[in-house]
Amino acid sequence: MIGRARTALKFFVYGLLIGLFFAPRSGEETRNRVLAWANQAVKDTMGSISGGEGQA
Repeated sequence: MIGRARTALKFFVYGLLIGLFFAPRSGEETRNRVLAWANQAVKDTMGSISGGEGQA
């Protein structure tokens, strides 16, 4: 079971990387969007851990 999940995660990451490499945007714009998404995800996660929205 864990082996199948690991394989699925591995191929998900491969697909994600291939999609990013062949995206129709410039590399700089793609990196900026990925970093903005990651920063927002971290802020949302930290907000939910600390007890609600608006906590930073």
